Amino acid sequence: MVMMMVVMVMAWWANFSKRSKIYCSFTREDRTSIHRFVKKISRYVVFDGRRYDILWKCVVFDWWDKGLVHMLFPQWVATLEFTYNSRWPIDKSTGKPAVISPEVRQAMNKEEWVKSYAKGFTPPTAKKQTMVQQWLPWLSIGLVALLFFYVYSNNQVLMQSLAELTNRVNATAR
Repeated sequence: MVMMMVVMVMAWWANFSKRSKIYCSFTREDRTSIHRFVKKISRYVVFDGRRYDILWKCVVFDWWDKGLVHMLFPQWVATLEFTYNSRWPIDKSTGKPAVISPEVRQAMNKEEWVKSYAKGFTPPTAKKQTMVQQWLPWLSIGLVALLFFYVYSNNQVLMQSLAELTNRVNATAR
């Protein structure tokens, strides 16, 4: 029963981890291949230090059956293929790198230009806090709580001794 639960959890995790990714394969000039998963929201993938653009019109869904769990539970995975001689993925219907119209390329260039322009207006990131700076608010709250406890406990002792003194005075006055 435990083994069945372990296998089911592994199958769920394997399926969940591949659901939001694209499997990209890259063929080098010497016919060796590199394979990588990237997030579906990515605009590009990097192979050998170069950017290769992701085009959704070239995405093909294939059965993923690599690995122990996926041999038992195959899954549909989005795939793209790239080659060294083009930054565009291979279109499966033609078998050649995707052809991009000049209008689409111009729109992509404008998008990249706007992103680079907007980067200049982003505020600088705050410098990393040290351990003391990170824990300082909690330390101050702890010190205030200790001070309150100290004053409260000493106030109780003072009140007890004052009550004892009052009882002695009342006893002698009778």
